[in-house]
Amino acid sequence: MKHQFKDGTLYFYFYGELDNLTVCNLKQICIDLIDQYQPKTVKLDFEEVSFVDSTGIGFVLARYKQLQKYHGELIICNLSKVNHRIFEMSGIFQLMKEERNGVKL
Repeated sequence: MKHQFKDGTLYFYFYGELDNLTVCNLKQICIDLIDQYQPKTVKLDFEEVSFVDSTGIGFVLARYKQLQKYHGELIICNLSKVNHRIFEMSGIFQLMKEERNGVKL
């Protein structure tokens, strides 16, 4: 994972699989960065993510909840068709927006 903070937005760029093992390794890092920057917006970029399981969905929901204390917005970016379907079935788009290549969907 890489991250970048620019103009009040914290970007997280994930790659590979977002499963139990990956989430365990990334969770505290993401928590700390959100608490450090207290961003108005967090964008989670999934362009290079090949697989997301229920742990990955839970991770995203937990970051959404964490961001609420800063009155921030969480945006999911660049999902593949397969990952989009998984997120869609979870109902997550009722809580947060989706973006593809910088365009809100």
